[in-house]
Parts: sequence; C-alpha cells; structure tokens
Amino acid sequence: MSVTVESSVVPTASSSSHSPEFARAARAILVAMVILIVALTGVLVETTWGQAGDHVDLTPPDPGSFAQR
Repeated sequence: MSVTVESSVVPTASSSSHSPEFARAARAILVAMVILIVALTGVLVETTWGQAGDHVDLTPPDPGSFAQR
C-alpha cells in the first residue's frame, strides 16, 4: 500500500496582492473620514468658542417662592 501526498500551495493574502479597485476604495474611504473629522471639528470649534465681548451671561431675576405670592 502506498500513500501519495500532493502538496498544494494556497496563496496567502498580502497587502501587495490587493486589486487596484480595493486600494482606490480604501483610499477614498480614508479621505472621506478625514474630511468628515476635520469638518466636525470645525463645527465644534465654531459653536463652542466665542469672543469674550460677544457673549454676556445674564442671570435671570429670582422669581421668588410660591409662598410670597
């Protein structure tokens, strides 16, 4: 009885074997994410930072208690 073994080489996935379409899609997603992060950071900065002279905090008058009315 004889046993023969055939060796088959399975190609492994490496970063250089990706198709150009995959690289293009990955780059587009990365660029879109960076643009979104920058835009949202800009919105956050614009809404939270302001000039000290532009904004004055006024406290509302004390409405009193119901017992005094």
